[in-house]
Amino acid sequence: MKTIGTTVTFFKRSDEKLIGYQAKGHAGFAAAGADIVCAGVSALTQSTLNGLKNVLKAPVMFDIDDRRAYLEARLTPEATEEQIEQAQLLLVTLQEGIEAIHRSYPKNVRIFFEERR
Repeated sequence: MKTIGTTVTFFKRSDEKLIGYQAKGHAGFAAAGADIVCAGVSALTQSTLNGLKNVLKAPVMFDIDDRRAYLEARLTPEATEEQIEQAQLLLVTLQEGIEAIHRSYPKNVRIFFEERR
């Protein structure tokens, strides 16, 4: 059975600090190229990755596959506590944005949290 919708999983530590995320799947709201839900999720997740890498200069590992509609980004174990704290601004903003999309399109976006590290 094929699942329709984008799944966004946020990775957090036992202290509730976010350390990364994964977005996968096509939202299924509209045809490819016209799907505003998919575009919104993509813009938020890609902007967050760019902010982590290029603005905060945080050590982040990531994997992107446009064909599979997949993006995963995580702070590496080398990230300092200061970098993790700074990253909260971007990661919590991403969470808020994804939750807003989910509220408007609950059938097209699912959100999960997973403890890591």
